[in-house]
Amino acid sequence: MVRKHGMEPYNVVVLHGGPGAAGSAFGLARLISREFGVLEPMQSKYTIGELEEELMEQIEENCSGKVILAGHSWGAWLAGLFAERFPAKVEKVILIGSAPLDENYVSQIGERRKENMSSEEAEEFEQILQQLEDGFGEKDEYLKRLGEICDKADGYQEDESLRDEADVNGDLHEKVWKEAARLRKSGELLERFKRISCPLVLIQGAVDPHPALGVICPLKDNNVDIKSYVLDKCGHTPWREKFAREKFAEILFSELEKQ
Repeated sequence: MVRKHGMEPYNVVVLHGGPGAAGSAFGLARLISREFGVLEPMQSKYTIGELEEELMEQIEENCSGKVILAGHSWGAWLAGLFAERFPAKVEKVILIGSAPLDENYVSQIGERRKENMSSEEAEEFEQILQQLEDGFGEKDEYLKRLGEICDKADGYQEDESLRDEADVNGDLHEKVWKEAARLRKSGELLERFKRISCPLVLIQGAVDPHPALGVICPLKDNNVDIKSYVLDKCGHTPWREKFAREKFAEILFSELEKQ
């Protein structure tokens, strides 16, 4: 399934977060569609390889020529992995709110998040993570609640009216995220990003719990060029941020126009 925004040709493809949060990038797609035709795929497969192949089918059926991939959160990783596997299809990769590519930065995410949580929220956050890890209970409900807690902790000052309802899939999240985490821990994730042949751009909020340096430094340490923008007064979802969304849009459209 895909959603189309704006007019043809659909040469910008927006990838949602999660994994297992289809529809969470609707606001990003809607923003870009002011000037470009946008494809918003709903990923539904349960392995990374199958997600890459599903995305290839969605692009081939709906887009002509090379595309720009704009991936948010988990979608940033999928964009990079797809570009490495199918380089002939990708003009540029724009990473938005990307998680770190190196395991050494992972501990910072929880620490930064908990600074923005009450003690009750932090306790519930840890309990849900453990429940998801153990595979017990209603995964969809746990994942939805986890998203609510993280949305609150990950933002700087968001416009609540811009939040989008995601179609949460707990089973997909569990299976794909475990595979993705293994890729990062083994170093294979970074190795694949090192082989990306198209331009790479990172747009990250300065107060996003996912540290921008966790993407920039591992790549630059391996002589991989990446253009980076770090936005003040901005958290994990820049297009919803009251103080940063205009600057985000300015940067985003500038990069989309550079072919």
